Amino acid sequence: MVYLSDVPPSSKPGALARSAWNTRGWTLPEFLAPKVIRFYQSDWTPYLNNRSSNHKQSVAIMQELEDATGIDAQTLVAFRPGMINALREIAMGVDACHHGGGRHRLPIMYGEKKQKALGRLLQEIIAESGDITVLDWVGTSSQFNSCLPADIASYEAPPYTLPSISEDEMQRSVSSLQDTAVVELALGLYSSLDRLSAPHFAHRRLHLPCIAFPVTEVRRRSIEPKETYFTYRVKANGLHDLKITTEDRIHHHAVILRTLRP
Repeated sequence: MVYLSDVPPSSKPGALARSAWNTRGWTLPEFLAPKVIRFYQSDWTPYLNNRSSNHKQSVAIMQELEDATGIDAQTLVAFRPGMINALREIAMGVDACHHGGGRHRLPIMYGEKKQKALGRLLQEIIAESGDITVLDWVGTSSQFNSCLPADIASYEAPPYTLPSISEDEMQRSVSSLQDTAVVELALGLYSSLDRLSAPHFAHRRLHLPCIAFPVTEVRRRSIEPKETYFTYRVKANGLHDLKITTEDRIHHHAVILRTLRP
């Protein structure tokens, strides 16, 4: 049972999403845990006048919570630990871990900024599962750790751009690669990748399994006066030429390229 003290009688759809109940840290775990839940307005009448025995079965209420939280309704209704991948756990766990909830055991830090809470959650996910898909993000890096994003929105998929070549050209390119790889070399690479250690954090430092490629040349493209990014063209043994764009200046003597386990 959830009492919505700030939701007046006869409220319209959307009142639940705007309620202070949705801003409390324990909201997510206390909603996911029970199989049956009912919402009551300030006068103790059922929310949206829904008098069913379980509001988790209300399509309208679950859709409202899905829109408010970004978590799909099916997961809200029938959540169980282990049913979601790392990236979904991130979306569900930021507010929960912020106040000690979720299935990852994190110390409670009241008043903690969301950026740090997100960083601690991501660090814990990598430490427990070794899943490095949490490093697949686009946006501003976190002050907690530069390998991690500052905001959950960094995991939103960027706009998809169709390939510039036709499907026939793509098929011909793929076909041309057949029988060009040496089996022994491929097996050797597979064995090397399989022996790499699992990713982990230690003292806020991310340790990733890697294979090093010696860098032979780094050239910085000349920049315009108003540009804030540096673009580098990098050559390395064993790799095609690379183009790297970053806000940071690369020190040539410290450059090393790494490939992660797929």
